[in-house]
Amino acid sequence: MSHQHGPGCNHGHEGGEGGQRTIHVNDANKAPPLYKNVANYLKDEKKSGLKPRQGVLNGKRFEYFKGKRAIDALLREEFKKIPPKEEIPQNREDAYRILNELGRLGFILRVDRGESMGGKGTPRLLQVNPVQQVQEEGYYMWIWEGSQVRQYFGAILLVIIVLAAVLFPLWPDFLKLGVWYLSVAVLGLIGVFFGIALIRLVLYIITLPVLPRGFWLFPNLFADCGVIESFIPLYGFDEPKEKKKKKSTSSSKSSASTSTTVTEEKTD
Repeated sequence: MSHQHGPGCNHGHEGGEGGQRTIHVNDANKAPPLYKNVANYLKDEKKSGLKPRQGVLNGKRFEYFKGKRAIDALLREEFKKIPPKEEIPQNREDAYRILNELGRLGFILRVDRGESMGGKGTPRLLQVNPVQQVQEEGYYMWIWEGSQVRQYFGAILLVIIVLAAVLFPLWPDFLKLGVWYLSVAVLGLIGVFFGIALIRLVLYIITLPVLPRGFWLFPNLFADCGVIESFIPLYGFDEPKEKKKKKSTSSSKSSASTSTTVTEEKTD
């Protein structure tokens, strides 16, 4: 379940003077594609639910996480789509093994977490733990940054955009005219969006005292969904008041029952 040092271990061996430990890390880019996919899954907060934290080691920022959270992420249903069927973890011990392989292949490194650098909410100081083993209460730092292709592409694209903006006076007239039409179209769409938001608010205020439930035009306009789903359905109404009353009465009953049980225990 845990990564113990031995002949096949690639980091954390004892060596040097005074019994000091030297951490040798493998190149994660040479790892099998399966474990690269596992690492990409864990680094994707939306899929894995593993929220990274910020830490500082030797003056450089790194992302780190807790072992327990990573093991929980490897046991989620979303992860079953990534590895082959025979590699899907069935229990926490299997998840330990996968996380252990990430450390052996050079994706992560166990660290000890220190104090915050500037108070609450600021990155914490990190220090490499000489004993590299997987534990639920341990903290692990990402030393694999993933594929750099997107970063290089983004940097090149940013340079092109800046150069294009600087050379805008030298553009042909038809390109300048096209940019002007495009900017007007974007501003028009923004204006339409704010207009719809204002109209739906006015309709809601007008219908609220008249109808038993408030009327909403495009009820999913500000919902967390896609662009098309934001305009479906065309209209909707507030939740019925009876449901709200039932919820409030049920909550009051539960609070009353808990208070009576507490008083009974005190009298006993």
